[in-house]
Formats: sequence, structure tokens, C-alpha cells
Amino acid sequence: MSTFAMRCCRAYRRIARAFPHQYRAICGDGLEQLGEDLVPRVWQLQGVVGLIRLFGDLALRLPCEHFSTWADRLREATMADDFLEGTWRARQSEASVWNVDRPAPQQAYLRFEPTDTGYLMVAYGVVNGEACAERPQAIIADGRRRPLLDLSGRPIPGVPAGAMTFGSRPDPQTLELGSEVDGQVLGAGRYQVSADGKTLTVTNKGSGPKGPFEVVMVLERVVPDPYRA
Repeated sequence: MSTFAMRCCRAYRRIARAFPHQYRAICGDGLEQLGEDLVPRVWQLQGVVGLIRLFGDLALRLPCEHFSTWADRLREATMADDFLEGTWRARQSEASVWNVDRPAPQQAYLRFEPTDTGYLMVAYGVVNGEACAERPQAIIADGRRRPLLDLSGRPIPGVPAGAMTFGSRPDPQTLELGSEVDGQVLGAGRYQVSADGKTLTVTNKGSGPKGPFEVVMVLERVVPDPYRA
């Protein structure tokens, strides 16, 4: 690799590190690695013109991502109420559905904790008399598709390679989530808070390793919230 190309690689890395923390947390070191891979190739095939285009695209993307992060924080700061935030406890109801190839919980809880980019959702409860908890899930409801990874940015065991996740917020009381791989839906969830803010109806459908599944649960807000000081 020529000295000029090496300098361009270093410059690309510096610019990549200037992206917002949230963006880099999603991409991991992928953006910096992209520069390592692309710069020498572009220099070899397209020369200076190609590098100008490459860096131009990166430079245009940088302020856009910072503005998007700022706008998300402003929107969150100006929200009068957060209907989802807090702890929810499932209640037994004839309307509930549990079509899953595993035992239904005797107790089930959901907790939504606000983050800079959305929520951290934690599900826990009691199954067969033993306490259990599912893997915490980061939720970013901006409509974008992102790789389906754990909180550390690593692949999740049992999830097909290349799986993508996405979320949207049709209104302040509704959250919609989904995941897919190669155009095939893995799961779709809807979380809707009632008009009075006291109940949460959760609907999850999809196809897992053991076949189709469907869960419908009605949860009540826990007041006072046990996790708030």
C-alpha cells in the first residue's frame, strides 16, 4: 500500500470516530474497518477522483447523523409523558393467548427503561416455580433496519446470520417491533398502552426454531414502580 493510501486510511478512521456514540455503538468498528478495506481498493481502481467521492460521502453523512441524534434527544426531552416507561405485570385474562412451545409463566413482568435512543426492554418472571429472565433488548423505534445483535454488539445464539431488526412508534402509546432475515419474518410485536395509561397489551407473532408462535398478554402498570427511588 502506498504512503498516500495509508494516510487516507488514517484520515478515514479519524472521521469515522467523530460519528455520534449511538451510531458507532450500532456499527461497532465496522465503519473504521470499511475505510481500511475501501480506501486502498478505491485508490487502485479510481485514483484521486474515487477518494474524493468516498470522503465526500463520509463528510456529508457525519453532520446528518449528529443532527439526527440531536433531534431524537430534543424530541425525547419535550415529550410530556412517556406512556411505556415503567414496570408492567401480566394479569390472567381470557383474552390472553399462549401458543408457544414452552410453559406459560406463572408470573410475567415487562420493564421499559428510557435510553438516549429509545428503550431497554427487560422481561422476567416465574416459570415452573423458578425465577427466569430473558435477554434484555435495546429498542430504537426510528424505522431503520439494524443487525439483530445483543447489547454488546455480538450475534445472538439461535438467531440466523444476517437477521435484521426494526421498530417504529406510530403514536405515543404504541410501539411496533419486527425482525426478519432474507425477507422472511422472524417475529412481529406490538405494544399498546391504553388511553388511561394503566394497561399494556402485548402481541407477538412469528416463526421460531420449533415453528410458529403467538403470544397475547395484558399487563397492568405497577404503581409505585419498584425500580424508582
